[in-house]
Amino acid sequence: MRAPSGLLIDGVQRLHACVETAIPLRTMLAEQVDSEVFHTIDQHRRRSLAGMLKQRGMPHHLALANLLTRLAQYDECVLSTGTPGTTSWMRLWRVVHGSTALSEALAESLARPASPLPEPIRSMLVAMGRQVEPGVTTRLLDALEQHDSYQPDEPGVVLFDEIERSGEEAASTAGLYRLSALAIKAWNATQQGARPRRLMWQPPGADGKRGEPFPRLMGYRGLDAFDGGVVPRRGEEQCEWSMEEIDPATAARYLSQHPSARPPVTAVVEALALDMRQGRWCDNAQPICFTASGHLADGQHRLLAVIAAQTTLRVPVVRGLADDACASYDMQPRRSAVAAAPEDPDIKFGDQPLATAMANLLWRFERKVPTGTRYKRASATEIREILQQHPRLIELRGYARRMVEHGRSSVMGYGAYVIERENPALGGVFLDALATGTDLVAGHPVLATRAALQRLRREGASQEEQLAALLAGWRRYKVHRVAEDDLRRLRATKR
Repeated sequence: MRAPSGLLIDGVQRLHACVETAIPLRTMLAEQVDSEVFHTIDQHRRRSLAGMLKQRGMPHHLALANLLTRLAQYDECVLSTGTPGTTSWMRLWRVVHGSTALSEALAESLARPASPLPEPIRSMLVAMGRQVEPGVTTRLLDALEQHDSYQPDEPGVVLFDEIERSGEEAASTAGLYRLSALAIKAWNATQQGARPRRLMWQPPGADGKRGEPFPRLMGYRGLDAFDGGVVPRRGEEQCEWSMEEIDPATAARYLSQHPSARPPVTAVVEALALDMRQGRWCDNAQPICFTASGHLADGQHRLLAVIAAQTTLRVPVVRGLADDACASYDMQPRRSAVAAAPEDPDIKFGDQPLATAMANLLWRFERKVPTGTRYKRASATEIREILQQHPRLIELRGYARRMVEHGRSSVMGYGAYVIERENPALGGVFLDALATGTDLVAGHPVLATRAALQRLRREGASQEEQLAALLAGWRRYKVHRVAEDDLRRLRATKR
């Protein structure tokens, strides 16, 4: 997406990836797009793998997504570290799309609700064991459930004893990792015909000890062995697009005919609808997208906002995308509201979150939220509008950062703006004294304010509490005799 000036408005990450991989990119290019639309792009929430599986009608989509994620983490040797895996959703979609093995393994696991082994671990063990030797998994799980019918040194019985010893700890994250390791050790022992007295695993780094690596299930070949060999189409889909005027009736028809992969977020819909009602929304070139099988791949919240705002949206509509294209949507973080002003040279890297936070405080305390509105933060367009109407907010970000020991930067920046706006001359004196503490004698009201703010900062007080303390200190200062002296000296200096 490019503006008339040639400015690249959207797509920089994809273009960099194209250069890095030397793989051609087949996409829609929109030119001569008004740069004002920048702030309306990528105002989404991140998607979930479970939502994609649900849209495709996969049974037990939540448990299946969890199983896929855990197996991917196991392959990358990060299951016990809590580190997210790097396997793409496209890769995981290929696994479940090309084979029913994982769905069948999950169904087998869910058919054992009385098993002492928690479902996430049980499902992973069944999936891995079915790939190697299903009978071993069956024997292990049977011994767990019917431990009284087996010898005490049967691996499944020993695993049951370890679960009993774990107690409530087994439900914790660390407890689940430990049980996963012990379950794999029990499976290996069952396959080898071993008779262990105990099952133990010491994670690396725990209690200052070296520990041991996460155990590997013998013979398991990883996710690649589940892949049925179905390769998603690349560049073969017959896509078509057109510009459409989408009114509430059309939006309702699209939503009813084309199911989406995820439930809508009411707060997002309300924020978009309010922008549309108040004229802050700009039509942009981000399309409403449908797959060849009729699924709504992108645009659900915009369509719902059109209905809520009772307005008409002019937007490109793309049809005929490959079904697996949904895995590539909304993977990047939401675009910063302040990044919507690329033409502003004063906005530098690192300033955007602070400027956004200060604008959010102004929105919260000075702009009445309509009754019944659920969203708790200003939308990207509201942030942009606030910063355009109150440019001094951005200018005060330096002061806000200097005052980090006295309060959150957002609070100190917005509070300074409120104080300056009320009385620029005296407010400047107060803020300088608050920042430096220079030449303040005992009993000076600014000293008390500094002490109160620093105490609240140490205690981790809320934004509201910190802001209230700052403004209370300002009010005390204004009526104190030192304020008159400071103002008198200020006037004398100007002469």
